[in-house]
Amino acid sequence: MTFTQHTMNSQEHYTPPHIIEMAREVLHDIDLDPCSSDLANKTVKARRYYTSQVCGIKREWTNFYGTPVSVWCNPPGSRHIKPSLPIQFWSKLCNEVAEGNISHALYLAYSLEQLQQCQKAGYPPMAQFPLCIPRRRIAFIDMDGNEQKSPTHGNVIVYIPGTLDNTDAFKRVFSELGYVKT
Repeated sequence: MTFTQHTMNSQEHYTPPHIIEMAREVLHDIDLDPCSSDLANKTVKARRYYTSQVCGIKREWTNFYGTPVSVWCNPPGSRHIKPSLPIQFWSKLCNEVAEGNISHALYLAYSLEQLQQCQKAGYPPMAQFPLCIPRRRIAFIDMDGNEQKSPTHGNVIVYIPGTLDNTDAFKRVFSELGYVKT
């Protein structure tokens, strides 16, 4: 894949298994992955997931009983849609937390630039939440299941408490990956 500034040829960039294992250690179970695929969910193992054909931005994020869910969110990229898909998923996540639908969540921002974008768009700043800036750029998985070259920019993983707060576990687990701000 050819990388350009903050983008790549495909919107799809799946999370490597070791990061999902870290996420599972913080969230325990992953109830929902709102921006996934059949291939990605083989690693994530969310109880429920939405694919690009069933847009997670427009769907409910609660479980069938209406109780809060734990969420893993690694949104697809898109610079051609305004606001961008990552910012739309961030907004949806913040709204769902505010409505009490999320127990807690992890959001993987493909680019550190998203820290700025969400502020400019008027959404709650990612930096107000606990976050991890990995020491190394994340080598994502492509649509064929192969590890990609690392992107040309840094990534960030944000922990969003909802009805549960496992910030201490987030700090302990993700400190192995990089700098954690709580």
